[in-house]
Amino acid sequence: MSTRPFRFGAKATKAKSAKEWTDLARQAEDHGYASFQMDDHMGNQLAIVPALMSAADATSKIQIGPHVAGVDFRNPVVFAKECATIDLLSEGRFTLGIGAGWSNKDYAIAGIRQDDASTRIERLGEAVTIMKGLWGEGPFSFSGKHYEVAEVDAGPKPYSPIPVMIGGGGPKILALAAQQADIVGINPKIVGRSINPRSMATTAADTMDEKVAWVKEAAGDRFDDLELQLQVFVTVVTDDPQSAAEKLGAAFGLPPEVVLGAPFYQVGSLEQITDDLVAIRERWGISNILFQPDGVVPVAPVVAKLSGT
Repeated sequence: MSTRPFRFGAKATKAKSAKEWTDLARQAEDHGYASFQMDDHMGNQLAIVPALMSAADATSKIQIGPHVAGVDFRNPVVFAKECATIDLLSEGRFTLGIGAGWSNKDYAIAGIRQDDASTRIERLGEAVTIMKGLWGEGPFSFSGKHYEVAEVDAGPKPYSPIPVMIGGGGPKILALAAQQADIVGINPKIVGRSINPRSMATTAADTMDEKVAWVKEAAGDRFDDLELQLQVFVTVVTDDPQSAAEKLGAAFGLPPEVVLGAPFYQVGSLEQITDDLVAIRERWGISNILFQPDGVVPVAPVVAKLSGT
């Protein structure tokens, strides 16, 4: 397994004004984050397409993109055009994170049927194929189980090839990611289509070995070309990690020792978090680390120390 340099991403989803939103994007860029990404849900958050274009316009270097766009809420032909437009106007700074959709609340709010996981993953695979085809040179058409696309030489084309990120916690979605994505997100397995103790139990460190093994098996010869990503759910910079882990464990239905050992929770001093991230890369080859809003500023010294190393 080759060792990739660390890249860090900052997440944000909400703002009450244009200034607040663009300040968040500039803050991430100023702290040395490689990417600025946002969730895609139906609740109280900004819409990803206009918000990402605004973030791109407010910055000059940082990559921007959804983490992740739900495929069932977006026609792949329309979304391919929107993504290519953002990439063109940002001069090649767009990264597409796209997923099969998991939250039953999102589907209920949107009034869309949530099919079984296998169907959603199959549809995601077709959508990614379509989007890549539309971004390529020359005419493209598609006929599949879920989509039909008439022949078109679509435009605009991206400024540069758009990296695709697909993440998941089960063997089917991780196999798809290994075969079609450039960046593979290693996530918990969502059980019951919601965040619950059973889902959170799959954040434990020993489950990561199996997930990375699934990716490696499905990727075959292209495994070394993949960038592996981890999203940190909660960050607590503290000199009393045990107390923090006990509180998090009670919230997530996990023993404190699982919280302290799981890579999805970064709890401890800045020195400990630095050591933990290095250990995560050594054990699983994960070099792309994404922090939620709670961690973006507190771990900025870690980002400054490890980025590019």
